[in-house]
Amino acid sequence: MPKTLVLNVDDYGPARYARTKILCQAGFEVEEAGTGMETLRLLAHKPDIVLLDINLPDMTGLEVCRRIKSDAATAGIIVLHLSASNVQDSDRVVGLDNGADSYLTEPVDPEVLVSTIRALLRAREAEEALRRVNQDLREMTYLLSHDIREPLRAITIYTELLHERLTGRITDEEGQFIDHALTGARRLKALIEGVLEISRTAKGDLEKSDISVQDVISSTLVELELLIREAGATLTVGPMPRVWANPTAVGRVFANLLSNSLRYRSSEPLTISITADCAEEKCTFEVRDNGVGINPAYHEAIFEPFKRLHSQDVSGVGLGLFLCRKIIHAHGGDIWVKSAPNQGTAFYFTLPVEHDQKRFPPQTDAATQ
Repeated sequence: MPKTLVLNVDDYGPARYARTKILCQAGFEVEEAGTGMETLRLLAHKPDIVLLDINLPDMTGLEVCRRIKSDAATAGIIVLHLSASNVQDSDRVVGLDNGADSYLTEPVDPEVLVSTIRALLRAREAEEALRRVNQDLREMTYLLSHDIREPLRAITIYTELLHERLTGRITDEEGQFIDHALTGARRLKALIEGVLEISRTAKGDLEKSDISVQDVISSTLVELELLIREAGATLTVGPMPRVWANPTAVGRVFANLLSNSLRYRSSEPLTISITADCAEEKCTFEVRDNGVGINPAYHEAIFEPFKRLHSQDVSGVGLGLFLCRKIIHAHGGDIWVKSAPNQGTAFYFTLPVEHDQKRFPPQTDAATQ
């Protein structure tokens, strides 16, 4: 088994030499660097951990750490900051918030240094093991769901054909039996599609870019146009910003929230509004309706998988809001609800704003569906 490779970075030669000696005696393989550029060059050797001095002659250790963590090829490398001059709690906070995995001030006891390195390595090993298990589970879920789709499609098609051919030759009760079978097959199809979509989202590889939320909503409204018309809903959309997100995933969030409003409407004419409010780093979106509302006791439960508050007469499999939360969390945002029975529902979620982008681009008045 190869030794753990430690990249020991310090511009002060005697301190670097003494640390290397300690590390070698502890059984680590060690390479040395005295500058930031040399450190970045030696990353090609794929060190397991970088012991990174804060003060370097060509760039700060903070900048080196930022470059390590911002590159997908090196982001998994552990960075342990060491400093004899930046020793205040505020310095530790800056270093850790900048991406470092740990921060020690010198002089540091050799045993403490070695134990800290080993603890960081154990944590990374446990994290990688958990990631492998999750990846295996996602792949198994995807494969199982994918393999079920074809036989389920055959069951649905042939049951529909059977129903069609037997019309007028079977009793009403027998017709209801076939209807129940078709309803179950369609629910299972919806469940499989939901699981597949959650599996894709859980991979965490959503490609993000600077997107127009107005364009995303417009596409979603086209997708739901028939349902909106059948419900007789009035829908208004306020000015929308640009955000840093995956357009397809954000479209699914709006589609699921709007579908909930359409599904759980009251006897009153349905009205839905979509608005946005942006601060410096994030935008908060609101999807509000005047539907049947949700008891506050269930505000957290509705985001759990397969949680449904209504009877089977209302379509759905209980994965829509769970998927919404997965997508929003994958973007570093949050989602919540404010509602009460017979008082309508307002869902809120946040998305990050891309730097140097205008919050609300020039556009026409709010759209009405």
